[in-house]
Amino acid sequence: MAKLNMGIIGCGDFLRWQANGIKKSSLVRVRSLFDPDAGRSKKYAALLGGSPVGSADEIFADKSVDIICLFVPPWLRKNMVIQAVKCGKHILATKPLGPNIADCAAMVKAVGKKVRAGIIYRRTGSALFETYKRIFKSGQIGRLALYRQDWLHHYPQWNNWATDPARNGGPFMDAMIHNLNIARYLMGRPATACTYSSAKLAHRELKCGDTEFMKLDFAGGSAHLFITWAADLAVHSTQGNDREHIDICYMVTDKGWRLTDCWQDDKQVVIASRLGKKKVWPVKPLGGTVFDRFAAAILKKGPQPSDLPDMVEAAQDVTIYRQAERQLGKIHKVKLPR
Repeated sequence: MAKLNMGIIGCGDFLRWQANGIKKSSLVRVRSLFDPDAGRSKKYAALLGGSPVGSADEIFADKSVDIICLFVPPWLRKNMVIQAVKCGKHILATKPLGPNIADCAAMVKAVGKKVRAGIIYRRTGSALFETYKRIFKSGQIGRLALYRQDWLHHYPQWNNWATDPARNGGPFMDAMIHNLNIARYLMGRPATACTYSSAKLAHRELKCGDTEFMKLDFAGGSAHLFITWAADLAVHSTQGNDREHIDICYMVTDKGWRLTDCWQDDKQVVIASRLGKKKVWPVKPLGGTVFDRFAAAILKKGPQPSDLPDMVEAAQDVTIYRQAERQLGKIHKVKLPR
């Protein structure tokens, strides 16, 4: 199968986390990279291949580039998405899609069905969440009724925008949006109502709250999503996302099964328990990297990889959050763009 050429705009901390997958990919090759810090683009060119260029416009204008990775902050993304579509480039980006509902709507409208777009979330490339999805879809132990996620870690210190409500939004928008997306994916039915709260418990100097909670309701189900930056946890490096992270997650089905995941004999498994009985499912690796699966979908004109949310789904995540913050502490109906 032919390879697709990829251009990368933004060579910061997110690219660090994606670099290994790009290196392992067999269907994409890096052609060019740009970052305002030329040293970073040179560093990743040496690691991933391709050539550092002097501007993002050079990547947009290069007719040989098939896919553009927009690994840039959310408040910079809208105009780049619009430009990429005009140049006929497929798009990979990351969460949150944009800083507000209007930007997200503009990007969704621009993309339409003209090009492919995939938004990389925590569940992207995760065989674990695909395993959970298969379990719930099979109906063996009922459908998901409760998804509970608690995250505790320090606030980001490696940039000046993650804690800015206008440019990113705070702990929920910056991080817990990953699990908002997971909950929606595993529930498999539309969200109906939402309640959200935000507070400053420890970091009065932040523009945003440091502790946030959302209860998102579905027909016959609910997701409880809690995140705090207030806990006194270790920061291993202020140059990137290297910090102590406490993750508590469990799920319950409408038939009373509780699900968790763990490692047994160096293999990850999902365990469901009820009334002293247990069921165990092995977590089997996904085929290839997300970059390969995205490229294959483009080349074969096939469906979007199931672990890679599209732009509409990512825009809905931002909409749920931005609507909720306008109605602090109030139960309200969820109204999503289509």
